[in-house]
Amino acid sequence: MRKITIAMRCFGAVLGIAGALAARAGTYQLDDGAGSNNLGPSFACEFLWGNVFDVQPGAETISTISVAFGTINAPSERPVRVYLYQMVTANNPRDAVLVATATGMSGLPRTNAFLDFAIPPTQVHGQFFAAISMQVYGDANVIPARYDRDGAANSSRSWFFGADSYLDMPLGDAPFSGSMNNNIIQGVFMVRAQGVPAPGGVAVVLLAVLAPRRRRR
Repeated sequence: MRKITIAMRCFGAVLGIAGALAARAGTYQLDDGAGSNNLGPSFACEFLWGNVFDVQPGAETISTISVAFGTINAPSERPVRVYLYQMVTANNPRDAVLVATATGMSGLPRTNAFLDFAIPPTQVHGQFFAAISMQVYGDANVIPARYDRDGAANSSRSWFFGADSYLDMPLGDAPFSGSMNNNIIQGVFMVRAQGVPAPGGVAVVLLAVLAPRRRRR
């Protein structure tokens, strides 16, 4: 009976660890939470902006892209699309591969407040590019990309593009593109991502927990 009790305690501990790992999410961000400027083009286009992130262990599967918007005057709720790209060239998303996308609506301009956009959970490796796009009209009513000047040291990881659409073409084919590293006022976009462990990650940890128990028998 004692052996059964010990086994049940081991199993309960394993379930607890598995549950904790499944619930734990890693936040990818370059900003410090306090934006200082907004960015948008002076011409009409589907404007896309986002950040390049290094994939971290335990957060390889991206499930959410979060955005703090800049100036969006009435109507404040506008259609947006979020994108997840697998990077090919380090820190340069022009040849990145689109692996997941989703649509949503922007909310009221709430300075430094992030809106979450769920995407199909997608595993990435190395680096990924998390981005969002919105139709803009080249005027002061829509300057949607909020950015943080305090993150200027990472401005080479923040990119923006202007095109009609991004679903059927690489970002490098966009007529307009640039890095915040070359912007007059450098900074990083207030675009974040949420990651959870890859499917095999929990199994590896469970085996590591069970192995010492087996050696004690």
